[in-house]
Amino acid sequence: MPKRSSLIRFLYYTQPYRAVIFVAVACGVIRYLIPLALPWTIKVLVDDLLTMTGRLPHTSLHLMMAGLIGLYLIYAVTSYVRSYLAGLAGHRIIFDLRQQLYLHVQRMSLSFFDRQQIGAITARMTSDIASAQNFVGSAMVNTTMDLSCVAVIIALLFAAHPTLACVALSIIPCYVLISYRLTKRIKKKSREIHNQLQEISGDLHEQFAAISTIQAFTQEEAEAREFKEQSERYLDTVLSNVKLQAIALGATGFLTALGPILVLWFGAMEVWAGRLSVGTLMAFYAYLGMLYQPIQRLTELNLILTNSLAAMDRIFEVFDIYPEVQEHPEAKPLGRVTGDIAFEHVTFRYEGREPVLEELTLDIPSGTTVALVGPSGAGKSTLMKLLVRFYDVTEGRITIDGTEIRDVTLKSLRQQIAIVPQDPILFSGTIAENLRYGNPDATDEVIRQAAKLAFADTFIEQMPQGYQTEVGERGVKLSGGQKQRLAIARAFLRDAPIIILDEPTSALDAESETLIKEALQRLLKGRTALIIAHRLSTIEHADRVIVIADGRIIESGAHAQLLTQPNSLYRRYASQQLALGTTS
Repeated sequence: MPKRSSLIRFLYYTQPYRAVIFVAVACGVIRYLIPLALPWTIKVLVDDLLTMTGRLPHTSLHLMMAGLIGLYLIYAVTSYVRSYLAGLAGHRIIFDLRQQLYLHVQRMSLSFFDRQQIGAITARMTSDIASAQNFVGSAMVNTTMDLSCVAVIIALLFAAHPTLACVALSIIPCYVLISYRLTKRIKKKSREIHNQLQEISGDLHEQFAAISTIQAFTQEEAEAREFKEQSERYLDTVLSNVKLQAIALGATGFLTALGPILVLWFGAMEVWAGRLSVGTLMAFYAYLGMLYQPIQRLTELNLILTNSLAAMDRIFEVFDIYPEVQEHPEAKPLGRVTGDIAFEHVTFRYEGREPVLEELTLDIPSGTTVALVGPSGAGKSTLMKLLVRFYDVTEGRITIDGTEIRDVTLKSLRQQIAIVPQDPILFSGTIAENLRYGNPDATDEVIRQAAKLAFADTFIEQMPQGYQTEVGERGVKLSGGQKQRLAIARAFLRDAPIIILDEPTSALDAESETLIKEALQRLLKGRTALIIAHRLSTIEHADRVIVIADGRIIESGAHAQLLTQPNSLYRRYASQQLALGTTS
């Protein structure tokens, strides 16, 4: 089945607002047609009233002028209604589209974000959607109005003088040819502009997120040179597009000036020959000016439409990417679990790479604390991501309480798991707002209790605004130990039966580590826990230690048991850390 064009797919979002758009277009057509009465009034005045032979009574003049005033009152009302409704429809459609795109991106698997720059995704949700919005406000409504206006004016021109009308319209084929030839080139350039802007946005996001690293390695000038080169490439593409648009506008401007000259030339000869009245020539010339105005606008609208279509293509490119991790149509909610976890012959490989995990089997009874140890890249973190279904296993299966996790809804699965990452992510906002991420319905008292269990209440209450203190982007105003304790408090609020700890004390000082280890012991009580750790002091009390290397389990047992095994990898790690002391 062929893929629908981006324009047709965009028009789908206009369906709830068809009535609003129809009224806006109707008011726009009325607004554009009302001024057409003025040139005909001029013709009547010149030919029937202001000439010596004119027989138009004065009362007719007053009625005509009063009628014009009434028409322009209608003009004012329809102008307001058209402008308001077109804006309303445009903003509502873009609101719906942005929400759908946001929800779609939220559902994407982690592999999507592995391949994409965050700034590039943001650009599609902001600048590209803003460009698409121009289609509704400008192209969709105004094109209908201008085409209606052109059709009526052409009919009036032929009614006034058919021969002169043919002369006036002789330039239209040239206009159509020029517009057709330039549109494709402008659309191609517009797409290049959007792509380059996305690249710049993505790089800027990365650079500002890592500004401390850039400054620490004194790479400001190198990054500035790279930004300048990117900006120059973007400028060259923009100027090329500006040149094409200027050519289009210049050519149509010449043609729209050429038409009136030809009309005046031919019309004057017709007046001298007595085949055309002066009033008719004046009306014809006025209508001709009104004809070329919408034609000129149609050229400009064509450029807007071209830019909008390029943006739509990029927006729907994202919609055409489907998450690799998807719910089964018949997936059922997973109720509160006890926490029995089983990895059965699990194999996993990232796209186009060698297996990270291979035929791995592991049973974890409920209430058990299992530590995962091994070299970097062995597959420890990948195992955790598979349990939460950030990725799906390539082969094998994972069960919780005997239920395969691919048979349950993602939301219900993830509600059973709380994660304390190595580098806790905090959002801009207050401490209370960040803690409530674990349980949006938690009361202030429940939040304070969770903070107390995580040994976070002391430093929070010492802050000027307490729980209402702003933490800054990514918690920049807090220390590593403070952020880690907030992450543990958030896990307490989550109250999940399964806990994942990803190297929770790897970058902390001794005092913070002591507090956090005690907080973790409280958190893990009665829960199934999986701990990824390089500091073996963190996992001394684990019920079981699993050593993973090259995607396989090579050693398994309690901490003390593994220390007694000669030549074991775990014993080697313990010896190294003992040699390095507490700083290891």
